[in-house]
Amino acid sequence: MSSIETLQSVVARAVLTTGPADILPLLARGRFDPAKRLNIYRNNTLVSLTATLKAVFPVTARLLDERYFSYAAGCFIRNNPPQEPRLSRYGRDFARFLARFEGTAQLPFVSETARLEWKIAEALDAPLKRPCTLMELYDGLSSGSFALFLQPSLRLVFCRWPALSIWAAHQQGGDADRLADLNREPERIALWRHGDTVRFLRLDAAEFAFWHTLMRGRGLEAAVARACRHAPEFDIARALTGLFVSELVIGIHRMKEPSNRQERVS
Repeated sequence: MSSIETLQSVVARAVLTTGPADILPLLARGRFDPAKRLNIYRNNTLVSLTATLKAVFPVTARLLDERYFSYAAGCFIRNNPPQEPRLSRYGRDFARFLARFEGTAQLPFVSETARLEWKIAEALDAPLKRPCTLMELYDGLSSGSFALFLQPSLRLVFCRWPALSIWAAHQQGGDADRLADLNREPERIALWRHGDTVRFLRLDAAEFAFWHTLMRGRGLEAAVARACRHAPEFDIARALTGLFVSELVIGIHRMKEPSNRQERVS
């Protein structure tokens, strides 16, 4: 490791800890005490990263109370410093942290809501691609098996607690009081970017399997087969139309047919 990388590592450790700093002997003495200057930088860093987490996880902050959220965020920040310069990408592991944190481990709906909010942040940060039309699908129906490429912002989330219901109740016009009798209730959620906002859709088990298989690039036939395992009466036409109406399909790709040799081997 180069000397500059070593110095950067020492600075980062000093800023994120509250104990004696190894960097103090390296700081030049000026008009102000080096330790006080370091504390100012340390406090500014903590405040900035906490504000970033509050911006990404606003509903989670309301569930925990602002003061306790700041405490939990501080514990997270000290052990999970930013790994890249874009603060909009900071907080990826926050939901996982809350699931294990001593003060929130017994409140699983909090970490589930945080996980949903991170997916929302990811979707808003993803690019928008030109959507395909149903006519393009019809033109490709005679081409045999094909795969659908979906918007890069699309996220599928399976929550064991009603995270979307919790999130929606804390939006403008929502009713957070109705969450007083909150019960464990799984939700399968699709969310994606639409302009500067995010759209949501609750899916049943068959729809979730269908969308998930398409996202993995397995092709339409495999996606329908997975969906039919959950619901033999799965409506393929309705499911396909919904994807195109929601402007989620950005590409239609014909899949290669297996050769005779491959078929014999399989």
